[in-house]
Amino acid sequence: MKYLFCCLMAVSLLMACKTDDTVEPDCSIKGRWIIEGLNESTLYEFTDDLRYTIYSTTPGEFGTIADAIPGPNDYYFEGDSLVIDLNFGNFSITKPIYKCDCNVVELTNASGASILYQEGYVYADCDE
Repeated sequence: MKYLFCCLMAVSLLMACKTDDTVEPDCSIKGRWIIEGLNESTLYEFTDDLRYTIYSTTPGEFGTIADAIPGPNDYYFEGDSLVIDLNFGNFSITKPIYKCDCNVVELTNASGASILYQEGYVYADCDE
């Protein structure tokens, strides 16, 4: 009986010490994101609290923030929702879902989803 008790305790300890090897990466919206499906002609650059829009006439080649259209949008997080102030009382409220090692983000809301991918990343490589 004592042997059985010791075996059960050992198994319990081993199960309690088991760690989860899957670690969620710490993803961030900050950075330069190309909008999937727009022929690589529009890029959003998120800084600490502003979203800039940069257009390109040559697909995949974007300038800097200095080349962005005037009037960047304020943004912030409210819980797990990304809130972008589109001005004049209009807001985009989405839930970011990161994929492919944080290189792709799906912004979802009740109306649907838009997909952004990091500048320099090949979206076709994302299989999630």
